[in-house]
Parts: sequence; structure tokens; C-alpha cells
Amino acid sequence: MLDITARFAALLLTTAAFATSAQAATLSADSSTISTKATSIEKSYSQDMREERNSTSMSYASTLKMRADLRMGAGIAVGGPLGVVGMNAEFNFEDENSVIAGFGTGPGYNSIQLAWKHAYEGDYIAPYFTAGYSRWYNSSNSGDINRSSILDRVLTDDEKKTGKFGTDFLNASFGLQYNQLSGTFFGFSCFAEIVGMYEVKRAQLIPSGTFGTIYYF
Repeated sequence: MLDITARFAALLLTTAAFATSAQAATLSADSSTISTKATSIEKSYSQDMREERNSTSMSYASTLKMRADLRMGAGIAVGGPLGVVGMNAEFNFEDENSVIAGFGTGPGYNSIQLAWKHAYEGDYIAPYFTAGYSRWYNSSNSGDINRSSILDRVLTDDEKKTGKFGTDFLNASFGLQYNQLSGTFFGFSCFAEIVGMYEVKRAQLIPSGTFGTIYYF
């Protein structure tokens, strides 16, 4: 009887040891599977992030290549054909040539402009030339036009007194433009130019200058 009991106890111990071993093996397998899946998810996420960065980060070899792809631009200009401050829109119908339209304001006047722009090849910094027309006007007798040195030179005494006028300029400019060709801020640019403004009615040539920013998209 004791012999049977001993054998039964030994069988129970063997079974328990086998079950424990099997459970440990199962846990080890589960741990290995979890580790493999985690590594796979991490690799997949890293690949997705790289692809997303590549798809959203553009790069251009030159200014003209950027202009050929990014056809529209919008920005702000200070000084020059639009007066104290103005807003411009630019349409690149070719990589080298574009049309600019804008409106601006200053003390005692508003302004509009229409111009043609020719851009030259360059890396981040490229030269350009513009030629166009602008009109400064006031029909409401508002503001202090005497604060404008340009209007002070071209308006008659009667126009200065009434504050109502309309004067036309033919403009030409040469400038340098910095263009961001790659990275997060690709398409952003800033520029500075020297301007010659020819007042049509009184045949006066007035030197001026402009600087500003523009974003192409």
C-alpha cells in the first residue's frame, strides 16, 4: 500500500513539473512573439514617418525650377510703386516671366499697380527686372498728402489744397530676391529693389526703393 502511494505521489510530482515546464515554454513563446510584433510595429512606424517627411519636404535645384512648379505668389511690399505699404499677387506664367498686380496705401492716397517681371537664373539669390504701371489717387480729400515726399513733388498746388488727385507712374526696377528652395519653408522669399518712377503728366523721374516678402505656392 505504501509502495502504491509513493508511486502515485511521484506521478503527481512529475505531472506538475511537466505542466510548469510547459507553461514556462508558453510564456517564453508569448514573450518572443510580443517582442517580434513590437519590433515590426516600430519599423513600420519609422518607415511611415520617413515617407511622410519625404512627401512634404520639397527641394528645388534653382530659382527657375521653383518658379516653374510654384505658379502663384502673394506678399507684402513696402515703398516703391505702391507707396508706403501694399499687397502683391504674382502669377508665374513661365519660369522666367510673371505678372504682378497689387494695391497699396499711404498718407492721403491709395494705389494700384500692374507690372511684368523677368527673373534670372540663380540658386538661393537671383536677380530680376520689372516694368509696369501704377496709379496713386484720392477722391475723398482724406489723409495728409503732405507727408508723402513723392506726391509733394508731383502734385500741383491746387491738388494739394483740395486733396483730390490722380497721378500716373511708369516704373522700372532692378532687384535681388532670396528664395527658400528646400526644407519646411520652401517657397518663402524676400526681396529688395531700386525703382525709377516716371510721373507721366509732369515728366518727372523719381528714384525710390522697395523691400518685402512673398510666398509661392
